[in-house]
Amino acid sequence: MGASRSGPGPAAARPIPPPPTPGRPRTAVVADHAGLDALAGAWDDLWRRTPAATAFQTHAWSSAWARAYVPAGRLAVVTVWTGDTLVAAAPLHRVRRGPVVTLAPLGGPLSDSTDVLVDPRVPDAGARLAEALLRVPGWRVLDLPEVLPGSAAQAWSRTWPGRVRRAPSSLNLQLPVLPQADVLARVPARTAGTLRRKLKKVDRAGIERTELTPDAVPAAVPELVRLHEAQWAGRRGNPEHLTARFRTFLTGALVPMVERGQAVVVEYRLDGRLVASEVDLVGERQLAYYLAGIDPSLRQAIDTSVLLVSGALGLARRLGLAEYSFLRGDEDYKLRWRPDHVTAERVLLARPGLLGSGGYLPVTAASSAVMALARRVLAGRARELARAVMHRVRQLRASG
Repeated sequence: MGASRSGPGPAAARPIPPPPTPGRPRTAVVADHAGLDALAGAWDDLWRRTPAATAFQTHAWSSAWARAYVPAGRLAVVTVWTGDTLVAAAPLHRVRRGPVVTLAPLGGPLSDSTDVLVDPRVPDAGARLAEALLRVPGWRVLDLPEVLPGSAAQAWSRTWPGRVRRAPSSLNLQLPVLPQADVLARVPARTAGTLRRKLKKVDRAGIERTELTPDAVPAAVPELVRLHEAQWAGRRGNPEHLTARFRTFLTGALVPMVERGQAVVVEYRLDGRLVASEVDLVGERQLAYYLAGIDPSLRQAIDTSVLLVSGALGLARRLGLAEYSFLRGDEDYKLRWRPDHVTAERVLLARPGLLGSGGYLPVTAASSAVMALARRVLAGRARELARAVMHRVRQLRASG
């Protein structure tokens, strides 16, 4: 590849904020967009103090998604404070599912992981967050659909005072961030040889890789979506990615995230022409591949997945991160790198009391378990049929 021009520094390089000073404990529930926007500084300070937090829990991601997808009045962002320091937060909104009012995380299906933020240096922060949630009226179930192992939500939910149901959720694939030779040593010899040849071909192509500055992001997002649409023409992509509200959300999230070192937007040019664009998200430990758009002509010339993965692994090493995540899904181009398999879980927390979840919790948990089993056993035409059905569901959601 050609020279790489870098944007702002990574989130991982920023100093961790000091622990909170003693002050009056208080809680607050934010129910409007302006109130959520005002939390930016305190929120990201807490995010940096939450060890396993991913970019999906950053303030910019949550607030931009809320503005694009959550109507006024449905926000229920629960915050816990010690003096002027935010020590726990749950970014949620109300959703009615049949007769049951549910609290669901901001980010919705566009986020690959679900979590709460809890400062590990404040022993009672998690308990205070649970107490604050129980003071929010009306809801019956808190639904956390993509809880990763080691996350704050996984530990926090173990002490929940009501009923808890867990079920397997999505498969995530990730690689340790190692020098290229060590990454290739993880795969079978024949596959490693193939990848080396493809890496050399990528290097010979003379593609220029540029990491964008925040001011370049608004113009880059429409181009990314254009290339993404071309890349998926005639195949089943996510129709939501082609909507105006998604472009609004992505631009609103990425500009501050790039500025704060929480995301990197990369453009690839060949002979001055834009041929690929990519969004990588920066967590406390992890660089995650989120979205790309690729000119079909480039895919005919080189293996574009090798281009993107090799560039991202180099970026992750430079940022000092431990993991590179492909996020959800088990596509073939991911599996050939022999990534580690990490299964998220869906965690359902019922409000304590006589009525509990009103029957919603066990039915939903059972449904999640059945769907997880189906994803594991479906193969061949049956699996294709399931994918086609899910694609049609996503199309209907996007059009509605």
